[in-house]
Amino acid sequence: MIPLAQKSLTVDCYDGYECEKINVITRENYEFLRDSYFRYALLLQREAVHTPGKSIGEGIARLYDEMDALVGDGLNVNIEQERGRLFFRLWKYHKWGSFMLYYFPVKFMESLNPVLKKIAITFLHNLMEANGICTFWDDYEADFMFEMLSEEDDSDPVDRKERIKLLDSYQEGKIGRLLKRVETKSYYKNLPKALEAYEPRNGFEQPLVDAMKRGLPFLTPERGIMQYGYDAYYSEDPDFHPMYLQQQIRVVYDINDVVSEYLVDYYNSYSRETYDITPVTVRDLSPDTGELFSMDDYPERFFRWADEFISLIS
Repeated sequence: MIPLAQKSLTVDCYDGYECEKINVITRENYEFLRDSYFRYALLLQREAVHTPGKSIGEGIARLYDEMDALVGDGLNVNIEQERGRLFFRLWKYHKWGSFMLYYFPVKFMESLNPVLKKIAITFLHNLMEANGICTFWDDYEADFMFEMLSEEDDSDPVDRKERIKLLDSYQEGKIGRLLKRVETKSYYKNLPKALEAYEPRNGFEQPLVDAMKRGLPFLTPERGIMQYGYDAYYSEDPDFHPMYLQQQIRVVYDINDVVSEYLVDYYNSYSRETYDITPVTVRDLSPDTGELFSMDDYPERFFRWADEFISLIS
C-alpha cells in the first residue's frame, strides 16, 4: 500500500505565552525546500531534477527523497520546522570515544596540596562551564536515587552503615561540598599562567599538570560538547526520552562508589528502552546557503583527551 502525502500538518508555535497552531504544508514552505534543494545541488556541482507532486504535501515528500539521494549515503537529512518554517537539516554523527560513559571523578582532589587543588578545581569548573557539563544534582531522579539507596537493606549491617555514611557525606558533608565547589568556584583568572608556574612535586602531579595543559583548548571552544547534542529522531511525545549527552558526560565524586554505580545501572537499564544522543554536526539549508556541509573534529579530540584524563584521575 502506497503511503499518501499529508495535505496539512498543524504544529504548535509558541510566541511567549501564546500558542498558535500553524499548518506547515504550504506553498511557501514547499518553494523554500525546493529552492534549498536546487541551491545545494549547485554547490555540489551536481545536476538536480525535481518532480512536482499532485499536491503540495506530495511535492514536499518528493523533495525529501530527492535531497536524500543528492547528499548520498555518507550524510543524513531531516526536514525540521521552526516557527512554522520547514527547512532541510543535514546531519552526521561524530565518533564516540572508548568509554561507555564519560564520568569525571573529583575524589582525586582530596589528596592534592592546596595550590594544586585550587588549580584542579578551576580547571574542572571551567571545563564544565565551557562544555555545558553538570553533576547529577539537577537530575529529576536525584532525590529518588538517594531515597532508594538509603532504603536498601544489606545483609551486612557494617556495609549498610558505611553506605549511609557515604550518602550523608553527599547530601550534607564533604563530598557534597566538594562537588558544589567544583560547580561554582574558579580561583584563577589566568589558568594557563597558573599551570605554567606550578612546579609538580611527585610522580602523580607531573602527568596531572601535563594533562590539564593538554586540556586547555577544551576550556575555550567555539562550541562546547553539549552543543553537539542534536536529537535526529526527536518525537514530541515519546514513550521513553533518549539518554541525553548530559547523562552520559558528567562530573561525579567517585566512579566506583554506590552513587555512580546507581547512575550506571540506571543508564544500562533505561538505554535498552531508548537510544543515546551522541555528538552530531548539523547544517540548516536555505535558498541562500553559501557552503557545503562540513564537520570539525572537536568531539573526537575531546573524547581522546578525556580518555586519558579520566584514566589518570580515577
